[in-house]
Amino acid sequence: MSIDVVINAPSTPAREAGIKSMRLAMAGDVEAWLELFAEDARLQDPYGPSPMDPTGAGRIGKQAIAEFGSIFIRPDSLRFEIRQTLMSGHACVNVGTITVRRPDGKTAWTEVVNVYEVNEADKITLLRSYWDFDANLQSAF
Repeated sequence: MSIDVVINAPSTPAREAGIKSMRLAMAGDVEAWLELFAEDARLQDPYGPSPMDPTGAGRIGKQAIAEFGSIFIRPDSLRFEIRQTLMSGHACVNVGTITVRRPDGKTAWTEVVNVYEVNEADKITLLRSYWDFDANLQSAF
């Protein structure tokens, strides 16, 4: 499992949280990944309604985020490639590609835009991932 960061950008708490989040997700370490989040954090992955989140409301709170991690992070093999990073205040946007390999061997990839927002304690309060489930990753699920 690897993360490729092909750009240099200044280090900020939001950028560091985003990098740590991706590294821990790729390692399948849901417990350590969960520690990056504030108690009342929101995860929307993908943003909007999908088979992974039929209402599109996302998962709010660590327990709901932990359930997502157990279903979609722990069993999968993930690889991220970041091509661009944009930062503003307590937010970081990473633009790149994610490749997912499911336990049954099905593999798919998609372009992704991940938005991370952190609070004053440098905990993630929002992780929003924009990608098209139907066009790209449906074949893996």
